[in-house]
This record gives sequence, structure tokens and C-alpha cells, in this order.
Amino acid sequence: MIMNSENGVTRANSNLLQLIASLTRSESGKLVAVLTRIFGAHNLTLAEDVVQDVLIKAIEQWSVSGIPGNPAAWLYTAARNKAIDTIRTYRRQRTFAADISSLLESEYTAAFTLNTCFKDEEIQDDQLRMMFACCHPGIAREGQIALIMKTLCGFSISQIAKAFITSTDTIEKRLYRARQAFRDNNISLEIPSGAALQKRLENILETIYLLFNEAYSASFHESLIRKDLAEDTIRLCTLLAENNTTKLPQTSALLALLYFHTSRLSGRTDERGDLLLMKDQHRDLWDSQMIERGVWHLTNAATGDAMSRYHLEAAIAYEHCKAARYEDTDWHAILGYYDLLVTLVPSQVVLLNRAIVIKELEGPANALACIRQIPGIDFLQEYYLLHAILGELNMEIGETKNAMLHYEKALRLSVSEAEKRFLVKKINAIKDEQHSSYPAVTTVSIAKKA
Repeated sequence: MIMNSENGVTRANSNLLQLIASLTRSESGKLVAVLTRIFGAHNLTLAEDVVQDVLIKAIEQWSVSGIPGNPAAWLYTAARNKAIDTIRTYRRQRTFAADISSLLESEYTAAFTLNTCFKDEEIQDDQLRMMFACCHPGIAREGQIALIMKTLCGFSISQIAKAFITSTDTIEKRLYRARQAFRDNNISLEIPSGAALQKRLENILETIYLLFNEAYSASFHESLIRKDLAEDTIRLCTLLAENNTTKLPQTSALLALLYFHTSRLSGRTDERGDLLLMKDQHRDLWDSQMIERGVWHLTNAATGDAMSRYHLEAAIAYEHCKAARYEDTDWHAILGYYDLLVTLVPSQVVLLNRAIVIKELEGPANALACIRQIPGIDFLQEYYLLHAILGELNMEIGETKNAMLHYEKALRLSVSEAEKRFLVKKINAIKDEQHSSYPAVTTVSIAKKA
């Protein structure tokens, strides 16, 4: 790739790395799924290694010859060719997928079989099968979700740790144990039936839910919002909603929830990329077509007697979406949904969100009292949003000293630049109001202190 200046080269390299990062997220899971289908589930690590080699090869070649017109198609061709080379190399040393192993014996049948496996409809089915394989009962539940996020969705270990509010070491250990269980249990790629289907589907839906949470906060990206990642969660959930085996009410409810939240992404930041609270957002920027799709899927979710957290959270999200103005929000209806949600998911985060609704109905003092009464609230002491909320509530009741302490702790815990800028504004507003002689806080100065 020839550029006219050193800055041009730097920009080109930066663009290339950004593209590779995007392709890793959007395509690596598909590639791992189809290669695992070919190599066999017991060769999961081999499939991951092949995908990693293909991505490295892309960086090397594209930095010299330029980015191809269809980068994703280039990756698929390179992965197929690498798979053929791998089969040639390990044909006598490894066993591959039992149902197609005999077809990999000769050059002709191997090439034909691989071409078939790399067709779009086969890749979609392989992703579904891979999701269910990762949620095999022989793998610990937390490992199941971490494995899907890492293997099928291209998440880094740091991002998975953030989704679980835990350390990277913990996630690495979970992934190691999950891969070991994958091999020890000789897991096959298949979609189960009956009760096994229901149990594994629950874990898959939760994984998609956590994926969207990361998309909504985008903690490891310059922008607060990563619409591409949010849309990818919709794609994964749509695969489930369109499959006759997995098209269940809770699947439709989660898909409705994803559409409602994604519809509001464009209004969530201003033109500088700074965070806007819901009451300050321009609702004409919300995507009405996505809201309509959400309503359609929420209606589909109303069949039968099933009631999941996704039904209730989708209903809460819809209450926000249908309000023409913030002042029109039906907080009583939202509180009713939260009261039901607490019975299904009595977590500290759900109760914290419920306290925000109490603030709208009964004021900040009562909201603070609700937060103090949350069982096990200390579990969230390293959760930046707890301290951001406590900062806001203390400000509203005039406890500026406490507000400052919570805002500063939230700033130390936050990893999103947009969130940090928002918190810095809050801190500096307090300093200005108190005519403090201390210098204004910046994200840079906080980073140095940390």
C-alpha cells in the first residue's frame, strides 16, 4: 500500500487495523463455526487457530497490496484454502467430523465438501449448532456464555470480563475449563430437543443479552455506541427467531427488546459523541421502523403462558419508546413491570434500575433509601453506574460532598471515554458551583492519578 507521506501510511495502517477488528467481530464467529463443523467439535482450538492465521495473513497481504473490494469474501476464500491445507497436513494425525470425515480423504471430495460447507445457508446453520454445542450441560454455565462470546462473537477477554463485572483472569480460567470440557465430553454440533433445548436456549439468549449490553456501553471503543455490534446481536437473535426449533416466545421477546433499545441509539449522544441522558435526547432521532419491528416481535412473544425477563424488559423499553416526550413516560407502568421483574431476576442491578423509577415517582431521597435497602448492594461497589447514580441523587438533594465522592469513584471505574467526559462535566459543575480553587478535572488528569 503506497502512500505519499508518513502520516498517510499511519492513517492507512490505522484504517486497516480498524477493518480487521471489525471483521474479527462480524466474521470470525462464522468462520470458527463452519471450520468446527468440518474439523469436528473436538478440534475447536484448531478451528480458532486457522481463523487467527487467516486474519494475520489478511493484515500482511492487505498492508502491501491494499484492501480487497470484498474483504469478507477474501477471508472466506482464505479460510477454505487454509482448511484444505490443514486437512492435508493432519489427515493421518487427527480425526475430523465423524459424519464427513470419509469425504475429506480424497482431494476431489474434500474440495467439494468444503465448498458446500462454506455456502451461506450452511454457515447460518453451523452458527446455530455451534451456539448449542457451547451450551452443552458438560460445560459450566458461566463458561458456556464466555465461550460463545469469545469463540463465536469475536469478543476480547477484557470485554467479556466487563460484561460479567469480573476480572480477566477469571474469564481466562473459565474459557480454559470450557474448552477442556468441550474436548472431554466429545461434544457434537447439533441442536437438541425437548428439555435440553429449553435449557441451552436460555443460556444462548442470555449471551445475546450480554452482547447487547456491551454494544450499548461500548466500553472498549472510542464511541459510547457501537451500532454495528448492536445490529449484530439482532442478527444472532434473528437466526434463532427464524428457526422453527428455537422460535419460542422468549426469543421473540428478546428480539423485541433489542429492537427497542437499538432504535434509540442515534439519539443517545450529541454531535461530539458525548453522552445524553434520556430526558435530554432528541426523540425525532429515534428509529421508528425499529420500534415498529420491536412491537411486532413483542406481539409474537405474547403467545402461550411464558413470561421471561425479556418480556418484562421489552415492555419497559417500549414504554420509553412510545412516550412522545420524557414528561409523557408512564412511570407507574414501568414500576409495575420492575416489580414483576424483581420476582424473576432479584439482582442488585435490577433493583438499582428500579430505584431510578422511584426517583421519578417519589423523588431522589426515596430513591436513595431504596438503594440503601438493596440486599448485597456491596457487590456493585466496583460498578461505575452505581456511583454515577448515587452522585446524581446526592446532587439533587443538595449533598454535594457525597455527590463529588461518588462521581469521582465512578470516573475511576469507568472505561468508556464518553462516560468519562460525562462524569467530568458533572464534577466540574460542582466545582464551579462551589467556586473551588482547585483546578478543573480532566480525563487525562484522572488517568494519571489512576
